[in-house]
Amino acid sequence: MPQASVPPSGQVSDYYSSLGPLLQMAWDDNFHFGYWESADDPATVEEATDRFTDLLIERLQVGPGDRVLDVGCGIGKPAMRVATSTGANVLGITISEQQVKQGLERAAAAGKSDQVDFQYADAMKMPYEAGSFDAILAFESINHMERLTALREMNRVLVSGGRVVLTDVTPPEDGSYTEPTDPTVVSSLVRLEDWPALVAEAGLVLDEIKDVTENTKDTANRMIDGILRCRKEFEAQHGISVQEVFDAAKEALPAVPTAGCVIVVAHKP
Repeated sequence: MPQASVPPSGQVSDYYSSLGPLLQMAWDDNFHFGYWESADDPATVEEATDRFTDLLIERLQVGPGDRVLDVGCGIGKPAMRVATSTGANVLGITISEQQVKQGLERAAAAGKSDQVDFQYADAMKMPYEAGSFDAILAFESINHMERLTALREMNRVLVSGGRVVLTDVTPPEDGSYTEPTDPTVVSSLVRLEDWPALVAEAGLVLDEIKDVTENTKDTANRMIDGILRCRKEFEAQHGISVQEVFDAAKEALPAVPTAGCVIVVAHKP
């Protein structure tokens, strides 16, 4: 599998370079929503985020020797969990140099460098040959991309019958969201009902679409609680205020009062 060239630095990589350390301290090494079964579910953030990972792993339907691509892999915790629980070989890609370094360190520390790798690559223009992967995981990363372009690339690098399992952030149903026009905004939202057409236009076959907003909606409140708990420690360690990180995030992300979450599963015919 060829080594990808480093994409040009941009708003998405800059965003995660500044926000990533705060997320690790305040949330978890999983940079995605938690999944709680009910309002009184006692699961911790780590348990809830791992649970969400496991729900997607089940949908990948892979086993030993299969090749899985983790698109927008963060610092590698989901990729490592896929490899450990299924025996598959996993490649995580990201446009954050910092995340690649952390992912490689994580794999080495676990003795899994021969099974899990991390590379720089742009998911909308991947350097991999057609049919390189048996399944693709994309955990809350496609909202940082032009979705149709990314889905077509996923289709291209999948084998026939290969599966795409992803989550996406959806806008609130009250109509308060408007598509950003500022080029510095690194995320956009589409409605759950837009997904079937996106999948079909990309040449994929939709297998499942599931709204999990009720299970993930506690994420924001818990994340705020975590940030408040670790605020002083973070500022002492990193020499930057949490407010500065928040201000940068506000400039980069679309302003919505609430957001939903959807699981999408499709396959290449």
